[in-house]
Amino acid sequence: MLRELPDLREDAAGLASALARERYRCAAGLPPHDGLRDILRAHKLAPSGEGLAQAREALGNAEAEDPRRPARIARLFSLRDFLARARALALEPVAAQELFGLDRRPLVRVPGDAGLHGAIPAVAVERELPTLRSREKRGEMEEALASALGAADGARSAMWDAAQAAQAEAGIAVPEGAARWPEQVLEGTDAIFEDLGGWLMERHTGAKPGTAARHDVLHLLHAPRSASAFPAGEMQRTVRRWAEMLRLDLSEVKVDDEDRPLKRPGARAEPVDPPWEVALTFLPAEGPRALGVLLGAIGTALLRLGPPPDAPPEDLWLGDPSVWHACWEILEGLVRDREWLRRCAKAQLSRDDERAIAIAAVIDCRLAAARTLASVQARESGLGSRAAAAHRDLYARATGAELPGGLALRDLDPWFEPLAHLQGRALAARMREFLRDRHDEDWWRNPRSTASLQALWGRGGRPTCAELWTELGGEPSVNPLLFELSQACA
Repeated sequence: MLRELPDLREDAAGLASALARERYRCAAGLPPHDGLRDILRAHKLAPSGEGLAQAREALGNAEAEDPRRPARIARLFSLRDFLARARALALEPVAAQELFGLDRRPLVRVPGDAGLHGAIPAVAVERELPTLRSREKRGEMEEALASALGAADGARSAMWDAAQAAQAEAGIAVPEGAARWPEQVLEGTDAIFEDLGGWLMERHTGAKPGTAARHDVLHLLHAPRSASAFPAGEMQRTVRRWAEMLRLDLSEVKVDDEDRPLKRPGARAEPVDPPWEVALTFLPAEGPRALGVLLGAIGTALLRLGPPPDAPPEDLWLGDPSVWHACWEILEGLVRDREWLRRCAKAQLSRDDERAIAIAAVIDCRLAAARTLASVQARESGLGSRAAAAHRDLYARATGAELPGGLALRDLDPWFEPLAHLQGRALAARMREFLRDRHDEDWWRNPRSTASLQALWGRGGRPTCAELWTELGGEPSVNPLLFELSQACA
């Protein structure tokens, strides 16, 4: 157990808790409790250059030890990365606050009736746009959204520069595989997407090849033809039905499903007081994607609820982001299992409808690959016109659709979260392969699978992605993910 830097680690845990609470309130559509500046002032050591330097020095000492202690190194690694993010917030608190609440401000002027009443928040547009049946209305709404959000590119650029400055202080380089992984994903799914993606896009949205827009991609992802087979009011009953089969206790996972005007679509789980409390917000919606994100959020909630109360704070709050994504994806992927859909969701789908759900996962992976490669470009050239052009080109390559210029910089990430997404998806595919080998194809209803899952959740943020690959047998690889996607789309 890590015992050094007690004051720094205690302050970091307090800062992690405060930030998690504010992220949850923002996602749940609740008014903010504290501003970022107030939070940073209350935790002076964690976001300081001194605190980051202490963590960097301790990590360097740990890596120089002989023999090395993997647990100590992993915890110091996650601590240093968290402090670097906190340092970036401290360097640009005004820009950080602007971006944090941007989608809640009434900035979007949509043509038509809504526009007559003034601007509306971006979050309201994001909730409505994907499910609109009219391509014309989706296009108008997306154009207005891009115009409004593109005005914040200056704040995004400031935060990007702050992140790079903090990474330089911390000694954080571009992650290994930042170019290799996304290229492998794009090349490995090109044939699937070309054969199936364009046909499904036209079938579901009416967009001819070469004419699709971002809003068409969103419509395919969120409102496929099978959406009515997944009623909004049945989501939690579906999850409970499955959990009872697996004998998995979800009583500690409290789901906030109340609708609020500023509530963000999808689901999010935040560790506000782990392992006692994880706040999970969910906006019920029709369709398989809403069910998938609820399952994914439950997976991440269980990761934070799993460790013992005396676990080190790094195990409770922090950890390898790829593992966080893997815990999300291992359960989210159940919506691509035909038998799970039949038994738990009570949904009888045609093969084409199953393929539409599968191609959504392919698109998610290709989008993460595009964002990663564009973020590499931005790392080299800065968050400006070259990065925006690169992202628009990569978006078209990934989806066959056009990305509006005003949205080109929004999803680029100096911390390379899209790469962690890809690596987490690959690890989740390997985990499902392991569970199928050990507990058969219907592992998701075999109570003996729970022990394997608890072995993952019970350690919280302690294991690294590489360590879990070793435990499962093998080296980190995109191949299990590519194979699983090809089987789902076949």
